[in-house]
Amino acid sequence: MLDSAVSWGKQATHTLTGYANFAVQEHQENLAYNEILTNPDVLSDYTLKYFGPEGPCPVYETEADLETRGYPTAQVQQPGMNVAGLPAPPMAEAPQAPQDFWGSFKQQMDVDPSQAWRIMNQADPRVMANKLFVME
Repeated sequence: MLDSAVSWGKQATHTLTGYANFAVQEHQENLAYNEILTNPDVLSDYTLKYFGPEGPCPVYETEADLETRGYPTAQVQQPGMNVAGLPAPPMAEAPQAPQDFWGSFKQQMDVDPSQAWRIMNQADPRVMANKLFVME
């Protein structure tokens, strides 16, 4: 009986240590997000790196692109057709529940971040206000 209590105590200690480490990591991540979002210099550096030539979404690729007026654009597809020449799926309606909205936004950011603005445009203003309120 005593051995089982000791083993349970060791297992509980291990589990609590894991929870504590997770909480510390989450707190450090939240502090980093807070620094990025509240310090204009850090936000500017992050944005320049993200959209720079070395980042995941470069805005330009060569010096010649910098000299051209406007933004470089991809080849325009025919409306209603996707890349394989098959009909495009119908546009989804704006999600009503906040969890559905943020879930679909995260999915779009994972798949194609350059098109995530479409989901943001469909959002109910109250969903955005609630998210900003929760972040504060």
